[in-house]
Amino acid sequence: MLRFSGSNWFTRPHSRRKSGKKVKVTFSDQLDTTGASDGGTSGVASTPSPSISAQHRWRYREQNFVPSSPEAGPNRTASAFDRTSSVRQSSTSYGSGGSSGSGPYNRRPPPQRKVGQKMADCEKEEALNLQVEFEWVLHEEVHSVLKQLHVILVECAHRFPVPLYGNEGKKQDKFVLTAAPEQLKCIVTLTGDSITHADINFKVQRQQQQIQRTSITQDYPWKIQQVQDAANHLQQAINHIDNVDSAYHFKTSDEVLHILGNILGALQRGRTSLVVPRKKPIDELMKSRNMKALSPNLPEDLAISFYIQSHKLIFVAYQLTNFQGTMKFDSCQAECSVPWLNEVLVLFTVALQLCQQLKDKISVFSQYKDFTVGSRSPSALSY
Repeated sequence: MLRFSGSNWFTRPHSRRKSGKKVKVTFSDQLDTTGASDGGTSGVASTPSPSISAQHRWRYREQNFVPSSPEAGPNRTASAFDRTSSVRQSSTSYGSGGSSGSGPYNRRPPPQRKVGQKMADCEKEEALNLQVEFEWVLHEEVHSVLKQLHVILVECAHRFPVPLYGNEGKKQDKFVLTAAPEQLKCIVTLTGDSITHADINFKVQRQQQQIQRTSITQDYPWKIQQVQDAANHLQQAINHIDNVDSAYHFKTSDEVLHILGNILGALQRGRTSLVVPRKKPIDELMKSRNMKALSPNLPEDLAISFYIQSHKLIFVAYQLTNFQGTMKFDSCQAECSVPWLNEVLVLFTVALQLCQQLKDKISVFSQYKDFTVGSRSPSALSY
């Protein structure tokens, strides 16, 4: 048997036609193993056992035909080709023949849920929860909020300097109103909703050296109608609450919204009377009853006014001028803060917010039709 070196790794057998003998083909690494055992002096290898030959044959295939993974090392092969067929592994990974049914072609579709039935059950449960909450709001929260409103409004009524809901209304305050530089000065005594006394001095612009003087006496007080209007609207709001029996059970949201609407309307009108005064035209002001009560009376081209805006008492002096046939007027203004007005406005605002919050909550239920107490059936709700 001849031994070749180089790229031919197999031992070349003798021709079978010439000798007629069967020659066993062995690998060169087997010859090297046997040769190394003899010290490298003999070139003829002994025939290895079949088990050793099979082991070397597998090792040769792994080293020369199967790429090794970087984690496995030089003498180990990738797990994907470890004595198994790639075709067998691919079929196993897809589960084509397995009983688990995990492959993409053997997955069972998810069970079809009854979506319509589930949505109907959710709507029914939501309707019942809304019904329970609605009954609790009507029986408990409405009366609780009305009691709170009543306490706040009665406290607001006691701040007014006029007779209102048990309040005697004989409060008297004195204020000094000035406008620099010495354009206007007024000392005012405010009793209830009227100015019972006032000393008024202001400069006339057409004659800077002339100072116009007038006064208000107790015999003819200056009426401030805004205070009385706000007190009347506050009394109406309290009356709306008093007309509701504490043991009465509301049945629909419309009943509650009607009462809350009346209370809110009265409170808003009362607050607006103090915050946004109704200013009269200059000609109407000059012809008013208050102007005729001044002592002494002012000239025809002069006028004064007292009004309330928010928490302030404001005094304005007007002077008419005729410019090329057009009547114009100039004004000078002074103001001061009134403590009880500030307290009244705060209580008005708190009551309005509390009432509006309850109205918004009831309005959520009012979007359902035929939503009455005692109807626990979801059919009572119609969208």
